[in-house]
Amino acid sequence: MPYRSMDELPEAQVDQYTEYQKEAFLEAFNNALDEYGGDEDRALAVAHSAAKKAGGKEGRDSG
Repeated sequence: MPYRSMDELPEAQVDQYTEYQKEAFLEAFNNALDEYGGDEDRALAVAHSAAKKAGGKEGRDSG
């Protein structure tokens, strides 16, 4: 099931992430879930990878 907001993210999955990383996790999870036909395990792996890569980028301009 896709997440509509960061408040819906499972705390056990994202408790170690910054707000910026949680945003990356949310977007990556939803995109991967769609791309991989609802495979939640694969979507979680993609989302964790995206969140880790997003680390350290908090506060940077996206433009």
